[in-house]
Amino acid sequence: MEDTKPVWPKWALFFVGVLALVAVGYGMGFVPLFRGPLGYVALFVWFMVFLAYTYFGSARLKADRLGPIMKRYRRRLAIAMISYCVVLLGSLGLLRGSRLSGVLLWIVAAAPAIPILGVLVVMGLYLKEEPDEFERAVHVESMLWGLGAVLAVTTVWGFLSNASVIPQPPLFLVFPLFCLSWGVSQPLIRRRYQ
Repeated sequence: MEDTKPVWPKWALFFVGVLALVAVGYGMGFVPLFRGPLGYVALFVWFMVFLAYTYFGSARLKADRLGPIMKRYRRRLAIAMISYCVVLLGSLGLLRGSRLSGVLLWIVAAAPAIPILGVLVVMGLYLKEEPDEFERAVHVESMLWGLGAVLAVTTVWGFLSNASVIPQPPLFLVFPLFCLSWGVSQPLIRRRYQ
């Protein structure tokens, strides 16, 4: 018997879980217990739980639509994101735990950007390899929504910070904002076509 229940409540519940995990990760920054080495371990554990939740949760919601190209894309994306977490935590540890200077400081500070660039390459490879025009169109449109959200938030925040109303925007949050907007927009875009 075919399942005729609407899919949107499952996606809504999934995104509530994502937001709850994001709130936990953000809240950990305010707890004194999570400062120092324990904080790095806790952040790594949180990131792995978050990645597992989004990776397996979204796979379960898309179980009937995961072809070999999507599986390869998701595998590459998971590797890039785990690399990002490891490199970011290593970079933060080195920047806070030692007195780096010169070229080494530049390399360690910029190192977390390399896996992020890898994520962008993985996204591009997916768009190149995906033969399904509908899937490509959904991903391109959701990337445009992600880009639009980033431009809107950073533009408004930039003008407010120019007027000294709020502090300058932390630029390292631009990519997570893009990913969040990109991820949230996909099921909304798909819903239009159902």
